Amino acid sequence: MTKLAFSAIAALVTVTTLVGSAQISPAAAGSLDWLGNDNYVRCLKYVSSLAHGDAAAYDRGRRTCNRQYYPGRPGYDY
Repeated sequence: MTKLAFSAIAALVTVTTLVGSAQISPAAAGSLDWLGNDNYVRCLKYVSSLAHGDAAAYDRGRRTCNRQYYPGRPGYDY
């Protein structure tokens, strides 16, 4: 067997092994049930308009919306 044929076979085995070992699962976007809470979404839009692209200001506002519309709810980052 020539070096080229051996390299081609080794590459084929490597690619086949890599593809076979991959775990295929769809990406999860998380729960979107908060979209049904109109007041919460309105609060987020208001906070976003006040923040003008300032990530820290938006985060503070988002936390305020979380406290106001999801009080004491575990799993929310206040």
